[in-house]
Amino acid sequence: MDLLVILLAIPLGLVVGGFATMLVDRIPDKTPITVSSRCPFCEHPLGPADTIPVLSWLRLRGRCRHCGDRITPAYPVVELLTMGLWVGAAANWGWDWRLLPPLVLITAAVALSTIDMYVYRLPDRLVFPSLGLSLVVMVAAGFGIDHPSSIVKALGGMALYGGFLFVMHLISPRGMGFGDVKLALLLGLHLGWTAGSVWIEWAAVFQLVFYALLLSCLLGGVGGILVAVLRRRLSRDLLPDPEAEDGQPTRLLSQSMPFGPALAAGTVVVVFFADSIL
Repeated sequence: MDLLVILLAIPLGLVVGGFATMLVDRIPDKTPITVSSRCPFCEHPLGPADTIPVLSWLRLRGRCRHCGDRITPAYPVVELLTMGLWVGAAANWGWDWRLLPPLVLITAAVALSTIDMYVYRLPDRLVFPSLGLSLVVMVAAGFGIDHPSSIVKALGGMALYGGFLFVMHLISPRGMGFGDVKLALLLGLHLGWTAGSVWIEWAAVFQLVFYALLLSCLLGGVGGILVAVLRRRLSRDLLPDPEAEDGQPTRLLSQSMPFGPALAAGTVVVVFFADSIL
């Protein structure tokens, strides 16, 4: 049965990854989700053959069939990343109610991280629906595994992680954006759920939140230095900084770096390895 859910996670993960790319494309521009798929450049409607995850991009050699503009490889990367994480989740939790919350977390984390890297924003239009869907799934899973107290732990994790980053935001608004605070509500919810669905003690919630924040800071620090070095070496706007002034030379540590992807990655890793951590 576990092998079956892993095999199912491959096509489902690719399809959900395609949905994540649509969110990345439309959420920042406030384009309705109900609009049919279209080229991001010429906005020509795309047929079903042009929207097959990964395969369509490879078949068209990364270009739009209609206008010929190059389509960013971020599309297949997001689709493959989502699929890989879905397969990992299926292998980790198997055919179980506990599988549902991580799948929601993965999809939201990938989409929000990609948006943050492109526009340096974490849109409420995606953060709060992801939070609401997570709560619904956790309530269903909590009663499905006959462990409704895990829902309370989830709310505790949300308050703990969101509250801590809110204090950091008050101390240093430029260093910790308010979008990161709202993202922490979603991430803390999943950390609390993971602790509560396995362990009874509240200390487990604090422990997972601590490790997620520590790992996020490490990933953010290493990623920020790497991006800064590449910006300088390549003499190009790698993850263009909206606050950078035109014509100014790129300094190693003077430009900002989105922290949302590091927060999301740290949480996903801790959720996957919660048993080992605890």
